[in-house]
Amino acid sequence: MMNKFNLNTTAKAVFSAGLLAFALTGCGSDGSDGKDGEDGEVAININSASAIQTEVELAKYDAEAASLTVEFLLTNPNGVAITGLDTLESQPIRLNFGRMGTREEAFLPYDTESGTVTSRGDGDREIWLSYMNKEKGEYIAGSSSWSLSSCPEDTECLTYLGQGKYSLTVPAAINTLTLDYGYDDTKTQGIFLRVSKAGTNELNTNSKYYWEPATEESVSAPKLVTSMETCTNCHVGVENIHHSDRGNTAAECVFCHTDYTLYTGTDTDGNEFTYDGSIKGLVHGIHTGATETDRRLLNKFAELAPNTTTGVIANIDPSKNPAFSFKHDGAILDSEGNPEGPINFPTSMSNCDTCHVDYTTTEETLPDDVTIHALDWFADQDADSCQNCHGDYHHGGKTEETESGLSYVGCVTCHNSNEEGNRGGAFRHFADHEKESREAASEAGLFVETNYSELSFDEASSTLTFTMNLMKGEEAVTSEFVPSVTVYVNAINAESPDAYLASRTSGAVTENTDGSYLVTVDATAADFVLPSLAEAITSGADLAITSSFSTCFANKSSTLAPLTDDGTGSMSCDEVSSPNAAKTAFLKLDGTAGAERASAAAYDNCASCHNNDMVASRGAPHYRNADLHTCAQCHEAGDYNSMVVRVHGTFGKAHGREDVQDLVSSNNCSACHSDTNYSLENARSTPMRWDRVKYTPEELPFFSSPQAGVCASCHVSDSYEIGGGSASAEAHITNNGGVVAGTYEDAQMAQESCATCHSASQIAEVHGVK
Repeated sequence: MMNKFNLNTTAKAVFSAGLLAFALTGCGSDGSDGKDGEDGEVAININSASAIQTEVELAKYDAEAASLTVEFLLTNPNGVAITGLDTLESQPIRLNFGRMGTREEAFLPYDTESGTVTSRGDGDREIWLSYMNKEKGEYIAGSSSWSLSSCPEDTECLTYLGQGKYSLTVPAAINTLTLDYGYDDTKTQGIFLRVSKAGTNELNTNSKYYWEPATEESVSAPKLVTSMETCTNCHVGVENIHHSDRGNTAAECVFCHTDYTLYTGTDTDGNEFTYDGSIKGLVHGIHTGATETDRRLLNKFAELAPNTTTGVIANIDPSKNPAFSFKHDGAILDSEGNPEGPINFPTSMSNCDTCHVDYTTTEETLPDDVTIHALDWFADQDADSCQNCHGDYHHGGKTEETESGLSYVGCVTCHNSNEEGNRGGAFRHFADHEKESREAASEAGLFVETNYSELSFDEASSTLTFTMNLMKGEEAVTSEFVPSVTVYVNAINAESPDAYLASRTSGAVTENTDGSYLVTVDATAADFVLPSLAEAITSGADLAITSSFSTCFANKSSTLAPLTDDGTGSMSCDEVSSPNAAKTAFLKLDGTAGAERASAAAYDNCASCHNNDMVASRGAPHYRNADLHTCAQCHEAGDYNSMVVRVHGTFGKAHGREDVQDLVSSNNCSACHSDTNYSLENARSTPMRWDRVKYTPEELPFFSSPQAGVCASCHVSDSYEIGGGSASAEAHITNNGGVVAGTYEDAQMAQESCATCHSASQIAEVHGVK
């Protein structure tokens, strides 16, 4: 009789493995082993995918067969193959095809009152040409897109090759219509492939691909005139700036919006006009259409922005400046000269280096992410670029008779930076550039710097005095050139530089005999809930000093211009007045560097969109050249809404406006904040001013506790709601110890616990911060 004994699970596994190994090693071979089978495909169907991406691996054009072939991968963001694209009834593939060429190849003669214009005299240059032109009447209205749905019945245009790879065949891929150019295998070719609204989740993706026909090797984009960041700095987190599936940089847009694209519009009198439909023309026209009256007055744009119905400026023909008269995001003005639509786009288009390279005129000094074509804007060989903003009100459509006929020269015969003595083109939009060209005097104030010395505080009289110097390089900017100066002074805790400690206090400014300025500050005033500046200084606080002023410059130069008597005894600037708000200086009483106020947001992020000033409303050019600390001199010290409330957008201000939300969503924290400095631990330690309209606590409680103010500035807002209702959000905040709109004392003593649950990582996840 055999002995019986039990084996535990581990022993059974080991024993079984040993028997299996013995069995395998103990068997002989009965012949050669067969080939291994192919690995099964690891893939998901496109109807199950939540995101897709394409990568073009090959593109080539067969001139004899007049057929374009493209091979591309379709995967999810993790690289897993996507199947089923070829079985979709929607046939969601679109494609554009083109090559590098010259503007001369795409020129079409046109009629004027002077005759038929047969050539361009403003110079030839390389541009992108489409092989798929589209006509509207007598004009080329951009590029059409080939669609998979137009595949001939007898042709299999899309084939699945396995492992997420597809082959696309585009027959008869070239049709340039009336333009006299065709396929050229000596030029760089390119395609723009789009997958639009594909599958159950209607997914979009796009990719560009360029190649040299001689080698069929891929190459980098042949023409990049601006860095990608010039678009995404303002269009933060927007994957497709305008169309739902077509990218957010000029490299994608140029496949349709070619340099020779013309669009037509009709003014309010029923007159048809044409305007530049190239991506260059649209970018200039749309952004110039930001009707910020004050800035335009500085740059003479008021003369060029007529109302299409009544005419803001008499005797100006609206059709001569389509960029202003056509409906570019509120560019049309009402009868009182105000924009009919929302004021958008805080970036000034008169500051060219917002998008273009800054003062770089040679190929060797170009940034890595642009091509030599980035220098084209310095060449003054494109009159169309001038007309995008200025129209032809001043000989913009000028022509000249040549041996071969009438030639279009536009502005560049006079406005040319490359010939000594001429009045410049590109450089006239800058100040202080030391080039042979006129300069934008309105920008020259940016080069005036401030410094402070000889600080002294008289404790007996609570008076602070110091010397201020305004300097443009080595040149003193005295009262001869500056009609007035405003100086604000506040205090910062040297050990914990959080919010400003005191009431914002203004100083009296008088000129010293040496051209410097004496600033005298009565530090006794205590405004509202905040203590006086004198109390803060006596307690050992450091100082925060900000100056605001305008400087007079000679027109079209960076030369200081003396003020003149206006006949009433007041001195004013008859030339060009350039405003400036100096960055805030943090100093100790002994003149050494003081503690700098902590800032949760990164000012570089603000300035990348508000490129040369912080004009956020009409009548506020003094924000120019400021920083967040300068803004906080008012928007923190009790005069107006706190910075958080003001910027995030409660009561419809700043980024809470609907039109701004389309540009920079407040839901995207990383638009303004860097790293994790949007965490609630970075909230100010003092209560936030909630409603700027009410000025005394007796009228209405209007302070929020620090963390509550951060959240409530969006979620408890009169202008928009995020997350399903402001009332429920307010209840949630107050139930967790926060104060949304209460007394200063209640907000100061609040035991709020928002940060317990709403950590930086949780905030990032909820808001989709990448």
